[in-house]
Amino acid sequence: MLTITNLDLSYPGHEPLATVSWQINHGDQVALLGRSGTGKSTLLAAIIQGSLAVTKDSERVAYLSQQPALLPWATAIENVLLGFKLRGNTQSPETTKQALDLLDQVELATYAHRQVSLLSGGQKARVALARVLIEQSDLVLLDEPFTGLDRSTRIQMAALCQKLLASKTVILVTHDPRDAQDWLDTAMILTPESIKGPYRLNEFASDHALIQALDGDL
Repeated sequence: MLTITNLDLSYPGHEPLATVSWQINHGDQVALLGRSGTGKSTLLAAIIQGSLAVTKDSERVAYLSQQPALLPWATAIENVLLGFKLRGNTQSPETTKQALDLLDQVELATYAHRQVSLLSGGQKARVALARVLIEQSDLVLLDEPFTGLDRSTRIQMAALCQKLLASKTVILVTHDPRDAQDWLDTAMILTPESIKGPYRLNEFASDHALIQALDGDL
C-alpha cells in the first residue's frame, strides 16, 4: 500500500532529523507518536506530495492537517463537500445527504448552513474531520485530528473514525496515545534519528512509558 525508503526529513540549515524507511500494508491502522519537531507532519506531507522516496498504490489520499484549513466564508456543508467541488464532480442529492449525515454524526447537523467563521475551534475541527470522512479514500492521514476537542468529544470522534474507517489504511499522528487507544492497536515512534516499532499502543498507557518511548529508550 505504502512504501517509504530512506526518506530524509531534515531541512537545510536545521538540526538533522530522522531518515525513515517504513512499509505500511493495506488496512494497517497506526498511531504515529513523537515529540514536537521530530518531523511527523513533514512525513505526512512527503506522502501527500509524492516524494521520490515514497511509493503508494492509491493516488487518492484523504488528509486532515493540524489546522482545519477551511474556507471561512463558506458554510459547514460547503466545506465538507469542497473536495467534490474542486474535482468538478456533480453534487448529487445523495452526496449532499451523505454530507448532512456526517455533520449529524459529528454533532453539527444544526450548523450545516452556518458560515464556518462563526463556529468555534472545536466545531471547525469536526467539520474538517467530516470532510475527510466523506472522501472514502483508501489511505487516510490524520494529523492531530482531535486538537481543540474536550475529552468526551475526542472519545466520540475516535469511535466514529473507528466505525467509518474500518477498512481503510490510516496513519494517525498524535501526542496523546489516549486519543487512539480505544480505536487503534499499533503505534510507531518517530525519534530524531529513526522510526521505531511497531509497538502495542497500550504499552504507553502510563506517562512514564510514553516518555521513555519518545526519548527512544524502548
